[in-house]
Amino acid sequence: MKNGFLLLVLLCVGLVSCDKNEGNTQVALKSGTYTGEFSRFNPDGRCTPTPVTLVIQNNSFNGFSDVTKSPAIGAGVYKLTGAEIEFTDQRVWTDEFDWTYVLNGKYKFKTIGDEVIIVRMYANQTTDVYKLHWQDPATTLNSRNTAETVQTSEE
Repeated sequence: MKNGFLLLVLLCVGLVSCDKNEGNTQVALKSGTYTGEFSRFNPDGRCTPTPVTLVIQNNSFNGFSDVTKSPAIGAGVYKLTGAEIEFTDQRVWTDEFDWTYVLNGKYKFKTIGDEVIIVRMYANQTTDVYKLHWQDPATTLNSRNTAETVQTSEE
């Protein structure tokens, strides 16, 4: 199990560390909702994945996690530069938790289609990985309408 986590971290880091920026052909992220998972990989191989949602509108962001402050996705602005994304969180946080969990600062960044991978490595070998997928509003709306139609038909 420990080797599997280490392999996933190395794969994610390898994806975002290439000099060629082939996956980042866009100047900004598509506006909309991105859902997926945040994972913090510790040097001992432990990992606790957490479902997260990140909402992008123009050059601003906000979001949340299913676990309070793990990660802490607040609200603010972001800037893309090559294979790097820098989040500037503008929310006020209390001090009772580890602020490295706040989505703030510089991260490696890669897009593959509608998938976004955001990675930050710390000096102590801890690695944060956000693996997110853009939710097409038309598809989401159509799937909701289809579900509502099915329920209405069955009544």
